[in-house]
Amino acid sequence: MKKMWASIIVLGFILLATVFFIVVNWIPEKYAIKENEFKNYAPFILVKEVHYTGTGWVQIGNENGYFSPETYVDINLVNGTILPHMEMYNKDYANTFLCRVEHRGEVNHDAFEGQIDSYYIVEWYPVYPILRDTILPNWMYPKEFMTKNEVK
Repeated sequence: MKKMWASIIVLGFILLATVFFIVVNWIPEKYAIKENEFKNYAPFILVKEVHYTGTGWVQIGNENGYFSPETYVDINLVNGTILPHMEMYNKDYANTFLCRVEHRGEVNHDAFEGQIDSYYIVEWYPVYPILRDTILPNWMYPKEFMTKNEVK
């Protein structure tokens, strides 16, 4: 009888852990946009989080396409809608975001000698595929959307 109750408790724990994993990682909050859909959001810029600059963001493309890595441009993003930041920065898992923005001119920034472009974020979308730096294998996580926890 004790073995049966122990089995029921273990199965209940496994079921709860599975439900928790699904709720945290598989309920969509913001869907990713694929490259062939970009034209539906023009005008836009493509940005990526970086930690080697003072602003934390670089522009890596626009409606004309992606820039080559040598021509990425440091930018200042003014929070209209806040982009999600990585908890522990890892350049291999930095997501790209398509942002509809309003150009706010050029601004001085302490990290740079010259001025850099400043943008107000009107709305943003993650670009497919969503990258996640996790302990578990990537195939266990969706590439098509970000969850509520990831968006905040």
